[in-house]
Amino acid sequence: MIRFVLAPDGTVTPDIKRRLPGRGVWVDATRTSVADAAAKRVFSRAFRAETKVSPTLADDVSALLRRAALERLSMAQKAGAVVCGFEKVRAAVRDKAVTGLIFASDASEDGRQKVEALAKKALELHNKWSVADVFSSAELESTLGRQRVVHVALAPGRTSDLFFTDALRLQGFEFGPLHAADVSNHTDEHMFAGPLTV
Repeated sequence: MIRFVLAPDGTVTPDIKRRLPGRGVWVDATRTSVADAAAKRVFSRAFRAETKVSPTLADDVSALLRRAALERLSMAQKAGAVVCGFEKVRAAVRDKAVTGLIFASDASEDGRQKVEALAKKALELHNKWSVADVFSSAELESTLGRQRVVHVALAPGRTSDLFFTDALRLQGFEFGPLHAADVSNHTDEHMFAGPLTV
């Protein structure tokens, strides 16, 4: 779920990292739920106050999730956990030296299928928890400071795990929830299984 708080001027603000002070409102971490909540005055009712909601709130959340994931990827590179290039990725997968794969969203289907098939056989990476494919090659190139980045493998480690947590959160936001978020410690805040459930 995505947490929102009120800024001092009454603007509804996404709290992607769940650190901002104040009472929060939780909405399903999907684009549709956030857009519906913004359009149907859910935030004003939940906060019991007049609120200012950006008409681009869902796009803003998407951009923040995307930036957070790419920042994690940059950290993983600095930690030496990133392997780029089809042949290098294939070799790393064969050696069972990766925790997950990234495919550029504009990667050729042929190259992707070859690496995925090898990954499934060698590492049993058979579900979307280990594969991220929501970033374009241009985004990956910019983040990693390399040209023609289409296939990426991440070595096991904390920074890699954090990247996949953020990347899969973005995938869930754009394409539907992948799992239920844990909000059990937020009993003082409003939580919505959908945009209109109070």
